[in-house]
Amino acid sequence: MTTEPELQIPPPPADDAPASEHDRYWLKYVYQGGKQRQLTVRALATGCLIGGVMSISNLYVGLKIGWGLGVAITAAVLAFAFFTAWEKLFGTSKERHFTLLENNTMQTAASAAGYMSSAGLVSAIPALTMVSEGKFVLTLPQTIVWLTAISLLGIVAAIPVKRKLINQERLRFPSGIAAAETLRSLHGEGAEGVIKGRSLAIGGVIGGLLALARDGLKLFPDKFATFGAVALKRSAYFDPSLVMIGAGALMGLRVTFWMFAAGLLSRYFAADWLFQAGFIDCGKLAPGAVCTADAIPYGVINKWTLWPGVALMVTHSLVTLALQAPRMIQGFTKTLSAQGGEGQAEIGELAAVEVPNSWFAGGLAVVGTACVALQYFWFDIPIALGVLAVFLSLVLAFVAARSTGETDTNPTGAMGKVTQLTFGAVMPGQIYANLLAANVTAGAASHAGDLLTDMKAGYLVGARPRYQVVAQVFGVLVGAVFASIAYTVLVKPEQLGGEQWPAPAAVVWKSVAELLSKGIHNMEWHKLRALQIGAAIGAVLALVETVLPARIRRWLPSVNGVGIAMTVPFANSFSMFFGAVLAWLFEKAKPKLAERFTVVVSSGFIAGETLMAVGIIVWGIATGSMGK
Repeated sequence: MTTEPELQIPPPPADDAPASEHDRYWLKYVYQGGKQRQLTVRALATGCLIGGVMSISNLYVGLKIGWGLGVAITAAVLAFAFFTAWEKLFGTSKERHFTLLENNTMQTAASAAGYMSSAGLVSAIPALTMVSEGKFVLTLPQTIVWLTAISLLGIVAAIPVKRKLINQERLRFPSGIAAAETLRSLHGEGAEGVIKGRSLAIGGVIGGLLALARDGLKLFPDKFATFGAVALKRSAYFDPSLVMIGAGALMGLRVTFWMFAAGLLSRYFAADWLFQAGFIDCGKLAPGAVCTADAIPYGVINKWTLWPGVALMVTHSLVTLALQAPRMIQGFTKTLSAQGGEGQAEIGELAAVEVPNSWFAGGLAVVGTACVALQYFWFDIPIALGVLAVFLSLVLAFVAARSTGETDTNPTGAMGKVTQLTFGAVMPGQIYANLLAANVTAGAASHAGDLLTDMKAGYLVGARPRYQVVAQVFGVLVGAVFASIAYTVLVKPEQLGGEQWPAPAAVVWKSVAELLSKGIHNMEWHKLRALQIGAAIGAVLALVETVLPARIRRWLPSVNGVGIAMTVPFANSFSMFFGAVLAWLFEKAKPKLAERFTVVVSSGFIAGETLMAVGIIVWGIATGSMGK
């Protein structure tokens, strides 16, 4: 590893110092772009490959539980471990050493590819399939082109606000800080990186072997009737899946506890009351069978409970957005304010490494036009309204980017709902247009936030920003192909919304689109009442969360945990809670070991099992043994 003579680095300028002082400090003491390789073929290829594979894992998990899992840190550990092992085995010169900035480039490409599922494959696209009952399904080429276009729009949206949010306002982007610290730790202490890489690999092997034994060799079932036969029908069983256990370990005890509690209540105890009240029945029964409470299946229960669950999550996100609107408007105004003037003079050397505004103008002309054209030709959205969708997406992507920088939360769901509500007004009854226009917004917001998080990490380790934009573009192009192929192979329309693929995010999108299209007055009165109660609770919790201090707020119910539990099988909630409890116990018993290994081993479990499960499905399709 090459080492540079240590400099006596002065402390950074005060927070209220002119932006130009911070820029000069960064160029002199942080920027490493002229000293290390950054944009290399091996960094791009490794990032696209790791991210493409992880996009399959994220797609699998997203269709199961509606969450996306971290990509950047896992990818950095994997790449560092691989290149370190390669250099030990085959040797390399100092000039060919895998540098920290190469790893940052790799990480950027991997993150872009790995998050492709969030561009619509777990939300708007499956929702489109469900509302059309399988009659409107995007072809594989259409899916690839559509995801690429709306994701590139997000990259374009991030360009004009990067310097404002990161260089000048120095927003935290906590995940970006964590990624930068990981890179420094790996490249400063190689042994730790190799250990974490091995732990990740071991977790992956264990997860893969479990999936092979369960799904491939059929050595044990995928459902254990732990709570009895009646509960089994209602999705209350133990699922021997390290995906759910690992996801629970990553998500933590608070969210998973509320998933467990809400899932147990809605999936088991509430079912008897709903049946006795005449709100649900047994659905389709075999000839001669009698409908009793013991015969109620999961699907029937879910079609009722999803309404209060969806209302809870949507109202909470929209009320939270409304309460934050004054601050967001103020921040949005600051974001778009001129970057010239006193204390913000352009520095020639900085202009040479930053992303030029011409990339925004040219990118918007090409990508924006493409998004409008695709909406017009594929989804019958008039050109003027397609332009409106792109404009809304840019504005809301700016808002989402600021939220990501301030809170580490990218409100893509809430951003999409704003566009859904807008198109519900301007194109009433057009359910397909409603979903796809909102998909533009959510996809753009997702990738704008992701790129800026990666650029925050790059800023902290001294990377060249324009190289990161190039890496993000390559990641999007490759990730769209990987994720779209995986979606086409894995998902059958009739499985969406069921136990195989609960697709909770898609259920939310579908429900909102149907509600706006058909009108709330057409709902059965008891579902309408449940929806109203869920909406009221969501609104109240949003209001309460804004006034309570953090130490009290953490005891409030997790709105997302409760809402998701009412749209997925209870087995998922149970396994995730079980995983969170195991992680909590490990942390209490061995805090230092837990800090080092919980994330990497859990990520290994998830990646190994999902990839093996996908491989088994593909093998079954190729050999004609699927379903035998």
